[in-house]
Amino acid sequence: MSDYDEDDKPTVVLDLNALKKQKLKDEEDLAKMVSGIEFIVHQETEEELAEVAEELFKVIYFDFQSDLFSQSSLPEGFESVIATDLKELNTHLKSKDFQIVVFNYDAHPKAVNQLCMQIKQKLPTTKTVIVAKSISPQKAKMHAKTPYGANGYLAHPLNEDKLKAEFLRIYTVK
Repeated sequence: MSDYDEDDKPTVVLDLNALKKQKLKDEEDLAKMVSGIEFIVHQETEEELAEVAEELFKVIYFDFQSDLFSQSSLPEGFESVIATDLKELNTHLKSKDFQIVVFNYDAHPKAVNQLCMQIKQKLPTTKTVIVAKSISPQKAKMHAKTPYGANGYLAHPLNEDKLKAEFLRIYTVK
């Protein structure tokens, strides 16, 4: 046997009450330090969001056999492009950046449906907007649920504010 018995070995004693008191003191100290810090939550205004969005994405207006967009007032600040044929549209669609394509549904409904479906399937960073003369909110909701559905819908008459608001809504949802 050794010089020490089992009972003579050094032991560690934990004072649980002292640990609890130290923990509470540490939490109080942290609370005091934190109380002096001000957290300012910045909610972006619509104007600030518009400035950021305008710097970030392109809007392609597809005016195939139509002059709706070339005759309309388009919102300024976005990188706006008016494509007049499929070859030109395809060139712009090659971008991997966030962009929005605006279609005149009344000019070619079946073609617009097919294009929206293909864009949705193949180009996740490209969003679509359909503009139509007679589209009610109910019709838009029903159409949006189909494979041909767009990310946004607008009715005539077009104006800069309606377009810009829809683009920003889509941008924030992306």
